[in-house]
Amino acid sequence: MTLTLSLQGVRGGTGVTTVLAALGQALHAQGQRVLLVEMSPDQMLGLHLGLAAGERAGWGRAQLDGADWRAAAFACAPGLAVLPYGQVDASEALQLEHALAAAPQTWAERLPTLSAQFDCVLFDLPQRLPAHVAAINSHGGCRLPLRLACVDPASHVQLHRQREDDRRLLVNRYDPAVQVQRDLMQLWLHSHGAGLLPQPLHEDAQVPAALASKQPLGQHAADSLAAADVQGLALWCLAEAARLQRAEAGRR
Repeated sequence: MTLTLSLQGVRGGTGVTTVLAALGQALHAQGQRVLLVEMSPDQMLGLHLGLAAGERAGWGRAQLDGADWRAAAFACAPGLAVLPYGQVDASEALQLEHALAAAPQTWAERLPTLSAQFDCVLFDLPQRLPAHVAAINSHGGCRLPLRLACVDPASHVQLHRQREDDRRLLVNRYDPAVQVQRDLMQLWLHSHGAGLLPQPLHEDAQVPAALASKQPLGQHAADSLAAADVQGLALWCLAEAARLQRAEAGRR
């Protein structure tokens, strides 16, 4: 069974793209064939994997141009690939939003093709395009949808507003030396319980340095604290995928 995972921030600026790129590289280091799919028109995911900042190609660009979306993927290493969004302007992104709203099964229909080639397909979800998100989490059948939150008051407010959301919660940029973060973590442990992933990602100066080098975190600074956290997250994801597979088999 292919692991399909999505990541979306509870608000903007939580580090979704950075974490997804690092997680993809960590899963690849575990011997998995990994594809990272960018669902955000920000066109930043490829930068973490060595693509040029001016690269225009991507599935969204291909869809608008009537080209083959599969040809827009880039191989970053054997068994590790990225499918960017492609360079689009605001009106073109809205056009794609309307297209996905009209055909919400689009990515569900694409997944069998991807699952034949990859063990893990990870989706970088945008903050403000609901049809893009629903195409993966609701209609695309994503097995492991996650939310990402920084340990700060702004994320806490958004979590309170989104409390009916049943996606698992991953904590990013945690610094236990900061009192307010320790307090919020204790509160989240109480209020979110089993929905909180056991592996928080700690604050680490190597994270922005990795983007500056156009490399995933584990490749740029394999011995950093945050890289160790992401390695633990990758192992948790594989274990959770195995658990979900057993649960599905038991229902048959």
